[in-house]
Amino acid sequence: MKYIIVKNVTKNNLNKFSVKIPLQKLVAIVGPSGSGKSTLVHDVLYNNSLKKEWDIKNLPQKVDILEQKVILPQNSKLSLGEFNLDKLKKKLSEMKKDDLIVVDEPCAGFCKEERELILKMLKNKVKQGYSIIAVEHNKEIIVNADYIIELGPGSGRYGGKLIFQGNLKEFKKSKTITAKHVFVKNIKSVKYPLDDKKKTITISKINDGPFKNFSLSFPLTSVVCLTGCSGIGKSTLLDVTYRALFKGKDSWKIRLKSVNVKGKTNVRRSYIVPQLPISDHPSSILATYTKVWGNIREIFSNEKLTKKLKLTKSDFIISKNILEEKDDFLKDVLKVKFQGKNIRDVMDLTIDEALEIFKSNSLIVRKLKFLEEVGLGYLVLGQKSGSLSGGEAQRVRISNILSKKLGDRCIYIFDTPSRGLHLMDIPILIKVFKKIISKNNTILIADNKEEIFNYCDYKIDL
Repeated sequence: MKYIIVKNVTKNNLNKFSVKIPLQKLVAIVGPSGSGKSTLVHDVLYNNSLKKEWDIKNLPQKVDILEQKVILPQNSKLSLGEFNLDKLKKKLSEMKKDDLIVVDEPCAGFCKEERELILKMLKNKVKQGYSIIAVEHNKEIIVNADYIIELGPGSGRYGGKLIFQGNLKEFKKSKTITAKHVFVKNIKSVKYPLDDKKKTITISKINDGPFKNFSLSFPLTSVVCLTGCSGIGKSTLLDVTYRALFKGKDSWKIRLKSVNVKGKTNVRRSYIVPQLPISDHPSSILATYTKVWGNIREIFSNEKLTKKLKLTKSDFIISKNILEEKDDFLKDVLKVKFQGKNIRDVMDLTIDEALEIFKSNSLIVRKLKFLEEVGLGYLVLGQKSGSLSGGEAQRVRISNILSKKLGDRCIYIFDTPSRGLHLMDIPILIKVFKKIISKNNTILIADNKEEIFNYCDYKIDL
């Protein structure tokens, strides 16, 4: 068997990383979000095929990466799932035997029938002698792969290590964190009996997308999940619900008036939590997006040395100079320390570490605690906002929702919240959803992953 040999590569959280990747096989790369999977396939394999930074043996001359779209192109008449499935079919038909194709979460958002079709397409290409790597969290791909590579054990600086490499039989015996979740016999189901007295919302006369005079009804103060294959109308119903109940700024532009809403007084307003990057501004980092940086600057501006050096709060602002480590003026700024850390050291702290350093500051703790709660304690304060994955960005938004004083009678809407999440992260997400509904709010999601909809209070199959 011929292998791609990666040896002693250092990039992001991969440190002197080595791995063997077989060719002409279906290889599944697995592990927690932020464990280094994307760094391996994007920054190492793909970039090395364009510009040789490392001596990687047997790397095909052409490495192609196919990522799912999370926002449908405006001119498309297909659903998002149909669009992504067509894109995958086209990419597979165009690839040549000497190429290596990497498919990033090819099964995300698809129903069981579609996931089985995608698996069949990938396996058929491999039988013909093609080389395919799938970065995936879905069981269908993992338990049918020829070879598995697991990174971890955690995320961010707690990840980046090779935990396992080998065939499926060996993987099953490995008892790694992913193997434990993949080979569990029964999906754990947590059921919360619905109170018969629960208030409901009913939206009728829906005539959008595939629907003709359709009615959608679901209980409030619950986690409600819409399921169904691509093109069935899940995203349409999320959009209809959002627009029918929207009461925010410029509501007259967004509000859908062609439907009837029963129980409207039971809902104060609706929010959609998208999976788009939270910012593409080059100086936007996690600490500025979450507005915790202002509190950190306040602490540094009150240090005795700051006053002695005649520095002010504005000198500790995030700037290109701090990000790129330039400017002699910074020498004074970097002399100022809190708990033994200067301002640049603070940027390198994980959320978990920052919570310990700033534990005496209630405002900082409040903002950061929720990031930890949604499973993002491994992220670094100085991490660029645009570098977060879709799943991470969505969880950052959830933590922002939690960090504010939660209003009541709101509906929070998520499209495929399981995207990008390791199986171990799903119960964490559901726990956060339950916290939101405990404040008399409702969660409405569209998702086809059994591991998430089996935790929900109410399921609507379309």
